[in-house]
Amino acid sequence: MSVIKNVIKVLAATALLSSASAFSADFLVDTTIDDSHDPGAGGWRYDIEKMDVKWAKDDTITVDVYTNFVDYNNRNATYDRYGNFTGNIVLGDLLIGTNGADTPFNYAFVLSDSDREDYYSSSRGDHWEKKGLFTEISSTVEAGGRDGYHRKSTSVQSGEVMAGNTVGQGREGDLTVDRNNAGYNYDNFDIISFSFNVNGIDAFQNASQLAFSWAMSCANDVVDGVVNVNRPDGGTNKIPEPATWILMLLALAFMVTRKDKANNFSA
Repeated sequence: MSVIKNVIKVLAATALLSSASAFSADFLVDTTIDDSHDPGAGGWRYDIEKMDVKWAKDDTITVDVYTNFVDYNNRNATYDRYGNFTGNIVLGDLLIGTNGADTPFNYAFVLSDSDREDYYSSSRGDHWEKKGLFTEISSTVEAGGRDGYHRKSTSVQSGEVMAGNTVGQGREGDLTVDRNNAGYNYDNFDIISFSFNVNGIDAFQNASQLAFSWAMSCANDVVDGVVNVNRPDGGTNKIPEPATWILMLLALAFMVTRKDKANNFSA
């Protein structure tokens, strides 16, 4: 019997250590996608500096985009080769791929037309809060081209900027903008923050890498990159499996039994 008890104690101790390490990391992702080396086209007003990505233990993903573009959202237009208006340049959607570097993007944080077009307003102040839709998608929209957001404009760059067809109902997410109100300045970056929860979504729970991309609708500058998902247990499970819980309970029961026996003997 003593051999069995010792085996249980060793297995339980291992399970306790494994489960503790699974909960020890504060973030599954905590990294920066740097874009400071690429000022983009059209001048510093379109510049994107970086993208900070965090995936917390409660499955909330937060993506902060640092860019000069907020002050110029919806203030400049694009035209085709004949001088025909093809749309104002506005905030793009956050595009996400759960297969890492393997495209296409299959999820997005989607802004409504009124949200993306109404962001420059002197009455809004320095901090804006909105709700957005985090959803699965089956396609994306390019900046230019026949079916692009700005169609055949000659003043846009190539790149994916908007979500295309959505799949399912999606989930509500939080969208905030912190506007650095120190005047127009090439290094005075505002922060566009996307926050959404991926709990229970298999594509995220099983992902080892995630791809992110954001740009204004003309794609004059694009911040994109692939980040690794750091799972402490080396797999996709972030909580102990049922067998582990059983071993933990057996270990606790054994320790209680030993303590009771020791107390009875001393009495």
